[in-house]
Amino acid sequence: MKRRQMRQNQNFNNGPPQFQQPMQLWGCVQVPNFQVDLMNGRFRGPSPLLNRPPMRFPVRPMQHPVRPMNNHPQGFGKGGRQWGGKNNNKRQITSNEDEDVSGGKKARTDEPSPSHREQYLVPCSKGTEKITIAIWEYFLDNKMSDEDLEKKLTLQKTLHSIIKEAIPDSRLFIVGSSMNGFATRTSDVDMCLYLSDNEINQKKQAPIILRSLLRSFRCCSFVSKAHVITAKCPILKFTDNISGFECDININNTTGIRNTHLLRYYAHLDWRVRPLMLFIKRWARFHDINDASKKTISSYSLCLMLLHYLQAGVKPPVLPCLQSMRQKLFSKANHVCDLSLDLEAINFTSDNKSTLGELFLGFLDYYANDFSYDDDIISIRKGKKITRNDVSYRDSDWKFLCIEEPFEGTNTARSVFDQYVFIRILRVIDTSFHNLMKYRNTDSILKSPF
Repeated sequence: MKRRQMRQNQNFNNGPPQFQQPMQLWGCVQVPNFQVDLMNGRFRGPSPLLNRPPMRFPVRPMQHPVRPMNNHPQGFGKGGRQWGGKNNNKRQITSNEDEDVSGGKKARTDEPSPSHREQYLVPCSKGTEKITIAIWEYFLDNKMSDEDLEKKLTLQKTLHSIIKEAIPDSRLFIVGSSMNGFATRTSDVDMCLYLSDNEINQKKQAPIILRSLLRSFRCCSFVSKAHVITAKCPILKFTDNISGFECDININNTTGIRNTHLLRYYAHLDWRVRPLMLFIKRWARFHDINDASKKTISSYSLCLMLLHYLQAGVKPPVLPCLQSMRQKLFSKANHVCDLSLDLEAINFTSDNKSTLGELFLGFLDYYANDFSYDDDIISIRKGKKITRNDVSYRDSDWKFLCIEEPFEGTNTARSVFDQYVFIRILRVIDTSFHNLMKYRNTDSILKSPF
């Protein structure tokens, strides 16, 4: 493969030339000739339902029929796009521009496609250039494309049209990596069915609602392998036969909506965050330490580990603490239906000039040598390490790896409760760090599991 051109004195705050974040906005996600109000199910442009096989049971015509696109689609107007179809006073971000995190506006150019990657420069430093190139190449090859996003939106719209027949006022949120910016081409689709402001009993009520949905979905020819998984937060799991995506639906998990909103801001605050997160997930999955069902680390916990390192594990910090910096924007007092993924300007510019390779090596070093698992708790809410005395302590939840959920205050890594599994996780981190320090090549940590 042709080696990319390098430049050491790159402007890190703006990212590599021609590299900007994809246009994925909560509430109204814009892709070519395709615009969707996620909450109210309004489609404008070519109807994606045309590519779906017919339902096996009658469904009423959609409440909001397809209409030609216009300058200010109904439900948003000039005031901007907000999740839930309500207007706000934020400036609308169009498809031809992107928000500059330093407060201004800059021209938007699309991210590189695999066939044109050689035109794009990525900052490198001597000694870690091979690591940087490997991370950057993996990101370009595996990040979620606009086509992938369109398929997920098509699925969301189809499912919502079915659900609205029984629950007219329901809202179906796409949450998780598909909306926060950390998705790959193979990432599944996580959705939250929001029913009301009233609390839903996850142990008794949620499974009943999900089983009702299951009976309806089984009548759809494009749904297969549908089943309900009862857990702390029950989910309806199934496969979409059209796109091939695996899908999960939960009931009223508003915490997932809030942390998707928060993580999206972090993902787009610095251009290095998303490539690092995608590569860290690849590394963790290769070594089989990225699966909560196997008592290892969930993808959400890995994400919080990276954000904490970029906040407190490297100096100067790459990321600020947004919940302290913008308390009103990320307050729990905000109703989830009022949250918007139109990116507001964040007045922060990092002075850290480290490359992708240096940051990934530092990430491994921090969790292999600096972080005290006996005493410290990861907290992106505070932007620093906190102690066990600073949280609502329950011995059954806070054991070996402690990561504070930024809104609920629970331990997101409570799945790591087996001591032998935890020791293996530490061995993978430590061995990866030493091999990468010695060989300075990602092949040394991706040849065979440790």
